[in-house]
Amino acid sequence: MAFIVAAQIIRINQNIYRFFNRMEHSLEQTKCFTLYNTPDPIAITDGSGRILWYNSSFYNNIANGNDAFGMDFYEELDIPEQKNDHKDRFLLSYQNKKYNIECISNTDYSIKMNIFFFRDSTEHLSLLEEYNNKKPTVAIIAIDNYEDIFQNAKESERSVAWAKMESILENLTLNTNSFQKRLSKDRFLVVFEEQHLQNVIKERFRILDEARTISVGDEMCITLSIGVGSCSSSLAESELFAREALDMALGRGGDQAAVKTDNGYEFFGGLSKGVEKHSRTKTRIISNAMQKLFDNASNIFIMGHRFGDLDSIGSAIGLSAALETIGKKSYIVVDQENNLAGDLIRKTQSSTLSLSFIDEAEALTLYDEASLLVVVDTHKKNIVESPALLEKIKNIIVIDHHRKDINYIDNALLFYHEPYVSSASEMIADVIPYFRNFTKLPSAAADALLAGIMLDTKNFVLKTGVRTFEAAAFLKKMGADTVSVKHLFSNSIEFYRMRSEIVSDAELYKDCAISIAHPKHGLVESLRIAAPQAADTLMEISSVKASFVIYESNDMINISARSYGQINVQLIMEKINGGGHLTMAAAQLKDVTLDEAKQLLIEALEKYFLENMTDTKTTTQKEN
Repeated sequence: MAFIVAAQIIRINQNIYRFFNRMEHSLEQTKCFTLYNTPDPIAITDGSGRILWYNSSFYNNIANGNDAFGMDFYEELDIPEQKNDHKDRFLLSYQNKKYNIECISNTDYSIKMNIFFFRDSTEHLSLLEEYNNKKPTVAIIAIDNYEDIFQNAKESERSVAWAKMESILENLTLNTNSFQKRLSKDRFLVVFEEQHLQNVIKERFRILDEARTISVGDEMCITLSIGVGSCSSSLAESELFAREALDMALGRGGDQAAVKTDNGYEFFGGLSKGVEKHSRTKTRIISNAMQKLFDNASNIFIMGHRFGDLDSIGSAIGLSAALETIGKKSYIVVDQENNLAGDLIRKTQSSTLSLSFIDEAEALTLYDEASLLVVVDTHKKNIVESPALLEKIKNIIVIDHHRKDINYIDNALLFYHEPYVSSASEMIADVIPYFRNFTKLPSAAADALLAGIMLDTKNFVLKTGVRTFEAAAFLKKMGADTVSVKHLFSNSIEFYRMRSEIVSDAELYKDCAISIAHPKHGLVESLRIAAPQAADTLMEISSVKASFVIYESNDMINISARSYGQINVQLIMEKINGGGHLTMAAAQLKDVTLDEAKQLLIEALEKYFLENMTDTKTTTQKEN
């Protein structure tokens, strides 16, 4: 009996095994059938990219009914080399279709295989492209010099100018699904579809050049600043981006367009000089706002940029002395060993002024939560005298005249930024007369401010406006001695010889003078002063429209750039991660040689001339 039961159990188990065996065989057949007949193309290659197997969809849609066994997968599908690295996912455009391809590597049976799964995304990507093309994008257009142009114009002249301006704006949105609206007397709102904005960008915002052809009478021509918010997630975000971009365009001197995306800024134009503002209303408001911050501060620190020059340190001295006159103590943070204004610091210390010059280490021991930091002559986070102090102190005032950079100090309580002004020293000289209880600035401080103005204007030649001379007159009234200031610019005979050698080694390249200041010309410390002065000297050559001197200092390659406005050296320096003004700019390069830096400069010049070869014909603009 037991034998019969055991035999039945064995028979049942055998039937079960047969069932699962048949089932497994059926599943294998089903899997193979499904894999071969799935509507999405599939191909298997070996490690070298040769096709070992493919399904019917691949045969019909990719191989076009041709035998593909043994063919090179990447070559047949014309897949670029950067994708020929067995990446997990990539996009392929093939035969008017777009495929998202996923690659899975397998090493079963000691044979390396790559399985490629194709997914037809043509319709999805077409809808996505259409959505992005029709996404609304906001642009805000501002007339830079509205008040100066129209305040004294005749009614007939205004009408003609406005008719031309409206015609230009209409042409901007002609034959597009865009609209425009006037927000105020000098600002306009334009909402583009993204596809139409891209056409405007391809034309490099031709509206900037067209606006410069409009003049009121025989006076100034109109210049525009444009801020565009692109690639945003919503219309509200696009409008926010546009306002931030417009602020950036205005902060860089106007007459340009700034396009902001979530990846940063792109700039167009910026070929003409900044427009000087004559109203002092803003200056008084800024002065009052500063005083409130001064009154609430426990300690006041003033610092400029690294390797401070006469403008950076001169403006700090002028502000510190002005604060002394109204009963506020302040500290000037400066590296007294590494700066370009050592004579000015020593002259100030030997005067009757009782100003406090301290280094970064001492400043970090004195600050507290109620401290106030005033940054002068720069607005860039990465070049301030003490980045550590900037990070520690939360109450910050920025006073600067350089064209706005994307790496600006964005947490300042007060950002006093005027790119049309000659120097930070001029800005300080403008502000301090409006300080409450201000009486007289000490003559030594007036000398320091005048030295800063003279440095950045090249003795009142460049970037001078009406208010520049008014500031100089105020400082002269405060007791500034021009002869004493001039002594701060004097140098030794060896220094002049060094500068002359740098000038004599210059080469001409498309109306630009380029010179490499080799160590043979002098000590590295002296080159930092001689090289910029050599760039100034090169501008005295009649055929030179811009000059560039390349030199090494502090394990970096530096480029000093100068012009008289015919060529915008700021735009050139920005192409190699530098910046500055239309007439005076610089750049610092890491991990390159002097000759490599020269080649990078030449490439930047080529790009500049290519982008602006037509624009430079329309950049003549009068400055009041």
